[in-house]
Amino acid sequence: MEMQNCYSVTQINELVKSVFDNIPLFNKITLKGEISNYRGRNKSGHLYFSLKDDKCSINAVIFKFDSYSLDFEPKNGDEVIVTGSISSYPPSGTYQIICRSMSLYGKGLQLLKKQALKEKLYKEGIFDASHKKEIPSFPENIAIITGKNSAAAKDFEFNLLRRFPLVNIKIFYSLVQGVEAPKDLIKNLSLAINSNPDVIIIGRGGGSEDDLEAFDNEELVLAIYKCNIPIISAVGHEINQSLCDLVADKYASTPTGACEIAVPDINDILEDLKQYNSLLKTSITRLISSKENALLRLKNEECLTNIENVFGIYQEKINAFKERLYSSLNYKISTCSKQIEYLAHSLELVNPTNILKKGFTITYLDNGKILKSKEDVHDNSIVKTKVVDGIIESIVKEKK
Repeated sequence: MEMQNCYSVTQINELVKSVFDNIPLFNKITLKGEISNYRGRNKSGHLYFSLKDDKCSINAVIFKFDSYSLDFEPKNGDEVIVTGSISSYPPSGTYQIICRSMSLYGKGLQLLKKQALKEKLYKEGIFDASHKKEIPSFPENIAIITGKNSAAAKDFEFNLLRRFPLVNIKIFYSLVQGVEAPKDLIKNLSLAINSNPDVIIIGRGGGSEDDLEAFDNEELVLAIYKCNIPIISAVGHEINQSLCDLVADKYASTPTGACEIAVPDINDILEDLKQYNSLLKTSITRLISSKENALLRLKNEECLTNIENVFGIYQEKINAFKERLYSSLNYKISTCSKQIEYLAHSLELVNPTNILKKGFTITYLDNGKILKSKEDVHDNSIVKTKVVDGIIESIVKEKK
C-alpha cells in the first residue's frame, strides 16, 4: 500500500480548521436562523445550540464572556440574528459558528439596519468633525425641540434659566417616538430654524432603543447636517448613541447636560468680573509704582542733580500721567462695579425662590404654561400653583 501521501486524522482536521480560519467571509458573518437543541448554560457558562432553517442546521456556541451581552433569555424556537465566525473543532472534525452577539430577529434587524445606515453616513462624511459648528459663548435666543408636557421640556427650561436668566427660550413641541415622529421632528426643526435662534437643542429624556428609533431616521440626520445653526442633541441614551447624536455639533446624554453646553453659568460670569476688576486694579497700581521708582532713579542720577528744570519737566509729565491713570482706573472700576451690581440685581429679580419666599405664587395651566389672564382658563380647568415649599393643584370653579 502506498504510504507517501497518507495523513493522520489530526492533520486533516487541523488543515480543515486552517481553511475555515483563512476565509475572510467566515471571520465575521451574520446568520439568521431558529434556535434548536438549546439546553441552557453548561458548567463552564457557555451556551451550545443549533441554528436551523427549513432545510439545514449548523452547530453554534456563545462562550461565557460574550453571553453577558445578551439582553434576553434564549429558548428553542426563537428566531434570531447572530454575528460571529465560522470555525471547525479539530477533535471531533465538526464545524460551528462561534457567536459574538445574538439578538431576536425583529430587534436584530433594526440594529443591523441602523448599523448599515451609520456606516453609509460615515463614508459620506456626515459625521466628520470638520462639519461641527461652535456653540456661541453667550447665546441670546435658544430654540428647543422636544416632547409636549414631558419632563425633558421642563428640565430644559428650568436649567437654562437657572444658569443664565438673560436667555430667551422658545419651545417647539414635537412627537418624539412612533412612525410619525421623524416627519414631525423635521417639521419642527424647520420652524425652529426660521425663528433664527443662536442655538437649537433637540432631544428627549431617554427611553428604550425602540422609543429612540425616530432619532436614527436618515432624513432627520441629513436635516440636522444641513442646518446652519449650531445644534445640541440630547436624546438620552449613553450606551447606544443615536445617529442624531453623532451628526449634531454637540451631544449630551441628559437635558441638564445639554443646558450646561448651551449657556454659561451667570455665577461664574460674576466671579470672572470680580477677578478682572481686581487684576486691573493691581496692574495699574504696579504700573504707577514702576513709573514712580523710575522717576526716583532718574532724580538721583549725578549728572542730573544740578538740572532742576529738566527734573521739573519730567516731574510734571509723571504727575499728569499719574493723574490720567488714576482717573482711568476709577472710571473702569466704577463701570465694572455698576455692571456687577446690575447683573446681581437682575439675577436677584428673576430668582423664583426669593419671589416665592415673599408670599408670591406662580400658577401654571395644565399644559405647563404660566397663567397670565383669566381668559386662559374656563370652568373646571385644572391649574397648578407653585409656592415656596411645593405645588398646589386646583380646579377652577368660577372666573370673576
